[in-house]
Parts: sequence; structure tokens; C-alpha cells
Amino acid sequence: MAITSIKNLKEFSTNNDRFEGAHTLCPGCAHSMIVRELMNCTDDNLVVATNTGCLEVSTAVYPFTSWDTSWIHIGFENAPSAISGAEAMHKARKKKGTLKDGEAPVKFVAFGGDGSTFDIGFQWLSGAMERGHDFTYICLDNENYANTGGQRSSATPIGATTSTAQAGT
Repeated sequence: MAITSIKNLKEFSTNNDRFEGAHTLCPGCAHSMIVRELMNCTDDNLVVATNTGCLEVSTAVYPFTSWDTSWIHIGFENAPSAISGAEAMHKARKKKGTLKDGEAPVKFVAFGGDGSTFDIGFQWLSGAMERGHDFTYICLDNENYANTGGQRSSATPIGATTSTAQAGT
């Protein structure tokens, strides 16, 4: 996925936020900073998919949303499937000529936590990559299933304590 342009620091600092601060992520959580940096670093149109997890439940509390872009919420492990479907639809529309002339480039991004990436969603991510879909996948690794009680994931470091693993296991 080629980035059309990269902003310098002055341009970046005056950019309108495409990820609003009205979320309920935990204080100090890096998810909001990572998402904001990615969303604001380009003027390209973005289609974003998030699966159920910390990022989704904290950024789309009805009737509010932090997303100032096209956004897809999908089941716990399926962000790669949803974004690969959106990317395939866009590619098909380009091929058929049904997109507007001069329409800005569209970039596709999927976010998943470490549980949905390393554990229950790896097959969806692997399949999308094997099929050659053009999107960026970002794993927000907080080293446990933080949204559901802090259970260990396969990305939890050896020796870490979680609600389902004692230190050193």
C-alpha cells in the first residue's frame, strides 16, 4: 500500500483530528495515540475495520463515535475479513469504472488486539494476506484480553501475571 503523501511536522500539527478524543479508553492506553497518529498522517480516504475489543467498545459508545472516517465494526476475530471484503469491492468497482472520476485514493486499515490477532483471528488474517488483499493490519498488543477481564493471550509474555495465569506460568 503506497502512501500518497506524508506530512511534515507543521502540516501534521495543524491537521484536523480524524480520530476524536471523545473515547473511553483507559488513561495512558496507547491505543488512542497509535490510531490518531495513523489516521492523521495522510489525507487519503480511509476505510477502517475494528473487531470487538478495547478499541471498538471505547470509541463507539452509542450514540457517539470517535471515528471521522468510514468505519466497520465486526465480530471479535473478523476485522481482516471485513476489510479484505471492502478492499475487494473497491477494486471491483475500479475495474468496472463505477467510481467517480478524480476520487481520492482509498486506503484500507484493520485494527485488532493481540487476542484476536494471535489467537482466535489468526486464520482470517493469514487468509487475507495469502489472497493478496491490499490493506494495513495493526495489532494493538496490550499483552492480554484487557476488554474481557485481563485473561492471557498467546502474546502475553512468559512470566506475566494475568487473571488466568499466575506470574511465571
